Amino acid sequence: MSKPTIVCAGMCNTKSAEIRYLAEQVAEQGGEPIIMDISLGASVDWADISLEEVLASTGTRVEEVFSAPRAIAIDLVGRAGAVKILELHAGGRCDGIISWAGSVGTTTATRIMRALPFGVPKVMLTDMASSDVSMWLGNKDIYISNPTAEQGINIVTHKAVANAAAAVVAMARVPEVPPGSRPLVALTSYGTTTPTVRRCAEFMEARGWDASIFHAVGAGATMEDLIRSGLIKAIIDITPAELMNNLFGSVYGTPKTWEGDRLTAASEMGIPQVVVPGGLDQAALGPLHTVAPEYLDDVKQERRKSYLGTGLPYRHNDSVTIMLPTLEEVERVSLEIARKLNDTRGPTAFIIPMRGWSAYDQSQDLATLQRGWAEGNGDGPTWLPDPSQPIWSQRATLMLSVLQKHLTPSNPNLDLIACDLHILDSEFADLLDRCIGDMIDKRWRRGLYRDVRGVVA
Repeated sequence: MSKPTIVCAGMCNTKSAEIRYLAEQVAEQGGEPIIMDISLGASVDWADISLEEVLASTGTRVEEVFSAPRAIAIDLVGRAGAVKILELHAGGRCDGIISWAGSVGTTTATRIMRALPFGVPKVMLTDMASSDVSMWLGNKDIYISNPTAEQGINIVTHKAVANAAAAVVAMARVPEVPPGSRPLVALTSYGTTTPTVRRCAEFMEARGWDASIFHAVGAGATMEDLIRSGLIKAIIDITPAELMNNLFGSVYGTPKTWEGDRLTAASEMGIPQVVVPGGLDQAALGPLHTVAPEYLDDVKQERRKSYLGTGLPYRHNDSVTIMLPTLEEVERVSLEIARKLNDTRGPTAFIIPMRGWSAYDQSQDLATLQRGWAEGNGDGPTWLPDPSQPIWSQRATLMLSVLQKHLTPSNPNLDLIACDLHILDSEFADLLDRCIGDMIDKRWRRGLYRDVRGVVA
């Protein structure tokens, strides 16, 4: 791409000199700049894409923006800008986007940037770069740089802006798909489900696929967007743990600014998917001092199991506190899973390992150092045996009964399988591998594995 088209978005009414200068620097670096006005207080008549044209994307009038409170105005312009930028990208008029702003402009511009697919260069110059930028990043590949000031072109900001302009133009010239690329499978992981994830990744790589492993602490949102973009062709969702983390409002759930829904993209796109309740035996919360008092009180009163009777939850490390879900919360997540998978358009298997869902969710009879919980430390910190069948998890028997009632039996694309295995058993990983392999090879059908060792339902 000899002359990539770069959208220079900004609040042109208050940052006129800065946005014009940004466009000049893009042109100097060999790009074709298009200035897009995303002002909140007044429109200008010199932008390539006027504020009126941006707002027309959602049928919004400029008067609505100018009379609205600041937060509502940001939402109106950001929402319209997100529609407009996708229109520009689809029409070949956006190979990258760059902006320069303060806090309000950064909130508006990054809302627009997050609408673009992964790989489209997104550069945000903001004097808020030294603060918590998670609300602006969301789950997208936005490059945030500190121009040192939100306004003023001088010896310092000149260099920062020129560097950013050079970066966005250069990034836009990088091919989207490198030559010789292999098909991509996604896998989701916790440290406590890693052995099975690794075994499945090796299986797919031996088949000639690339494996991308997403840490289930919010990165599942990124994975969902990549599936919708068509880059991911199959998924082994071993650890959909954000479902439980979201229920608890955890910092390790999906980003608050993400507008997607976990465990939906593969079903909508119709790609092969194998789903396992890995990590749903727990909610990963932040450091102990940040955990909500009501959860800590539940643990103290043993309404939620404490670790070794201490009245405190298990600490995974200084940044992660493990909270055990109640059976009611497991039921809520199970119903959510059923709702999301029922209309799947592609081959989908939900496979429950009845003996536990993570290294923490195992009895002391299974525990070894290789399985992530050393022998001699007793049961794993989240293990909850079923009273009527103690070798099985009570969460697993509950989830199985809920899904048997609520998964749609008439959908030939959807199968429910229960195994008398633990998630870390090599035989369980082998079943996942066989299942995804059969799906890819078009041999899969519902009910195919009832004669496999360990399959009980």
